[in-house]
Amino acid sequence: MEWIKPGTTYDFMKASRFWIPFTVSLAVISTIAALFIGFDSGIDFKGGSKIIVEFKRDSKIDRQEIKTVVDALVEKQTGQKGTQVEVQDYDVGANSQADTAKFQVFTELPSLLTPMKKLETAKALEKHFGVGTSVDIPFEAGDKFYLSVPAEWPVEAIGTEIRKVFATTGFAHLSIRSDKEQQIRTDMLREKDLLLSAKDDDVKAEAARVEDEATRKIAGIQDSRFTIEVEAIKDQLTDSLKVKFGDSFVNVLSTASVSPSVGKELFQSAMLALFYAVIAILIYVALRFELKFAPGAIICLIHDVAVVFGVMVLFDIKFTLPVVAALLTIIGYDINDTIIVYDRIRENLSKGKGGDLAKVVNLSINETLSRTIMTSLCTELSVVAIWLLGGGTIKDFAFLMFIGIILGTYSSIFVASPLTIWIDRVVRRRAATTARA
Repeated sequence: MEWIKPGTTYDFMKASRFWIPFTVSLAVISTIAALFIGFDSGIDFKGGSKIIVEFKRDSKIDRQEIKTVVDALVEKQTGQKGTQVEVQDYDVGANSQADTAKFQVFTELPSLLTPMKKLETAKALEKHFGVGTSVDIPFEAGDKFYLSVPAEWPVEAIGTEIRKVFATTGFAHLSIRSDKEQQIRTDMLREKDLLLSAKDDDVKAEAARVEDEATRKIAGIQDSRFTIEVEAIKDQLTDSLKVKFGDSFVNVLSTASVSPSVGKELFQSAMLALFYAVIAILIYVALRFELKFAPGAIICLIHDVAVVFGVMVLFDIKFTLPVVAALLTIIGYDINDTIIVYDRIRENLSKGKGGDLAKVVNLSINETLSRTIMTSLCTELSVVAIWLLGGGTIKDFAFLMFIGIILGTYSSIFVASPLTIWIDRVVRRRAATTARA
């Protein structure tokens, strides 16, 4: 289908002299905003907790009300105001159920136990189990304690004693794992997986026997090292939501923590992914096209990414893993759009069409304009559907993709192509100067 009739000759390069100052200004303003105003990192990179809560669907729960409850809980436990709390729809697609509505709650704090509370609890454990007891507190690993006692205890017996200590601090729900128990389970699962991979009935029976044997070993096990995890976030949030919403609240389905150190590693990996993507595109463009084409393509990418950063600042979008995915996708989409135009320019140059380069570029853009509009429009329709219907977890991704597709189409015409013409003129002028000399 041809939306632009063959033979159309819009003079894009004439209009580019008006768009170039606008483009430069937009990129500069966006870069300054990103550098000096900045944007906040999301929980993926900063560290924090992800909680999935469930309500009765007919209760019409407002996300802002959930956010208010979590804000109050975080402030009460930590004394910190203004921490990052986000509430997003979770019951979409495969997660949707007819009778309940789920929400995904993000808070930048990986733990609701303050450092002082952890130290007090550790001292209580050491006092309870006596001389020779040590408690290690990994402050970046959620609400965990590593307990070492001077003598081995039966797992069930020490679990009862540990719960007595934590009950005095107000935490009833604990996960207690013996190091030996954990090792037995790990060995059992490894052996079971190896056996089940054979897909034989006798082997399956052997796998069941291995599991039963591990269960018997664990039943009578004694150990001196234990990992204790306090379900503080789940317990306290459950109580707070019950008070606020009553019978409309169903349950806290799950909680997961990301420590700041893990978040830092994710951020570094994300930056490396962006860097490697740009380097790979540089190599590709350098090998496929002449020197005069490559700078336009690269500056086109830099412009688009800079403007996307500006949009993130303007709309207060957190820098998260979905945002990194959006940036990588935008880079790939934009360079593809630019290369389509470049390929047509190179093809027309080889055929001797259009006279000078500016005319060839105009001709090539007009010839590919129908394809550009159709491709961009179809992609935008898909992205808008994801943006409006896909749920909170990918809303920022879809919005940035929507902006990125517009930028990619615009920059391939009004940034990359004019730069190619300008570089060609500079090269020709220098060649002429050299020839006269």
